[in-house]
Amino acid sequence: MTATRTIALLLALPVFAGLMSGCARNPATGSPVFTGGLTAAEERQIGRENHPKIVAEFSGEYSFQDLQAYVEGLGQKLARISDRKEINFRFTLLNSDIINAFAVPGGYIYVTRGLVTLADNEAQLAGVLAHEIGHVAALHHARRYGSSLVAGIGVLAAGILGGEMAARAGQLGAVTALQSFSREHEYEADDLGVRYLARAGYDPGAMAGFLRKLRAHSRLEKQRRGEDPDSIDQFNYLATHPAPAARVVRAEGLAAKENVRNPRIGRDEYLTKIDGMLFGDDPAQGFLHGRNFLHPQLRFAFEVPKDFSVFNTKSAVLAFGPDRSRMIFDRAEKPYSGSIRSYMESVWGRGKSLRDIRTRTVNDMEAATASATARTNEGTFDAKLVAYRFDDKAIYRFLFLAPRNRTTTLAADFEATTASFRKLGAAEAEKLKPLVVDIETVRRGDTVSGLANRMPFDDFRIERFRVLNGLSEKDGLKAGERIKTVTFGR
Repeated sequence: MTATRTIALLLALPVFAGLMSGCARNPATGSPVFTGGLTAAEERQIGRENHPKIVAEFSGEYSFQDLQAYVEGLGQKLARISDRKEINFRFTLLNSDIINAFAVPGGYIYVTRGLVTLADNEAQLAGVLAHEIGHVAALHHARRYGSSLVAGIGVLAAGILGGEMAARAGQLGAVTALQSFSREHEYEADDLGVRYLARAGYDPGAMAGFLRKLRAHSRLEKQRRGEDPDSIDQFNYLATHPAPAARVVRAEGLAAKENVRNPRIGRDEYLTKIDGMLFGDDPAQGFLHGRNFLHPQLRFAFEVPKDFSVFNTKSAVLAFGPDRSRMIFDRAEKPYSGSIRSYMESVWGRGKSLRDIRTRTVNDMEAATASATARTNEGTFDAKLVAYRFDDKAIYRFLFLAPRNRTTTLAADFEATTASFRKLGAAEAEKLKPLVVDIETVRRGDTVSGLANRMPFDDFRIERFRVLNGLSEKDGLKAGERIKTVTFGR
């Protein structure tokens, strides 16, 4: 052993000695776990400091009827029978249509209104909350903190002992270890979630039921993006809640081991609670009416190309079309006082080989268009760039991408969207209504296709209806049952 390596290991010994003192006992299982010494007080401090940031990032809390109190009460009921009673849990309903739920240290647990609209009953929502409580109860945040310390020290030691290449290898090993650990956390939280459901008197199969819905929703989102829906059956560690088929089957097996007499499901009460709640985009972020994207607050509108599925994000409107064609709509980061042509050439097109730069007027707005070639990891695309001077403060932009073999066939649709961008008047903006959940009672003669085709969507109507209501392709409707549809708000 060289002197350098001896010194490095001696320096590392106090660190590892400190790490050995960072062990704790998993309150849920009784087994020893490594937490890096993160205390409950430090967990609470992390939660308190990050709570306002999380609420702001997800567009604030969602206030509708008494849903916020309903989520809080349901969460507290489950928290009382969890394995960490010293934690003061807090449950927040977020104003986001993203289907998500998560926990942060200190017992701060969040669900989005998008997830609430996907769930079919109180037991399914309870299963989601129980799963998140399980993450807290099993010290997953502290254990992740501890594992990151070990990974960091491993990388540091590799760098000292073996140089740059060894450090890179150490980083790769650390990432792999953490990924495997994430699967363990999800499964353990499922175990505890089913346990807590049963303790609270809920149907323990509700966990698997919601995972099936989550899987169906993920598959549909893949289809809408023109991607392979079967890819979700890989355990994706980048997904906040991966729902591969194997996880659903495992949750079904966990539920089969529990025995709950007269388990609570709470479907009718739940559907009554969510009747009329906002569905999809908040008006503050713009929303779709058929193929028209409308933003009543920023006062603009445009028409989406035919056969494109639209996804509204915080920073851009994304649309996915046939054969990997794409559309991206956004707002320029900064105002620009020069001409719209110079903006296209010098700012947005800087460093790009633009062709056919032209200026035009679109609905009384100065606009510039250009063409380019875009090379991506999906292949080479023909790109059309469009920029509009909306007013003195804002420039809005379209980027259209088409594979070489679809450029000509998509040109007319891209031009129609380009020409459709317009300003909304105050009176028109005032009349626009967002989408809401509408609970209906099935009448004799109602069909899946009949009810689905009444919903104001332009793509995958029947598939959306089935996912929303947890119906397989073989399931029909029964007269007298209550189902979820989507309509315009009143």
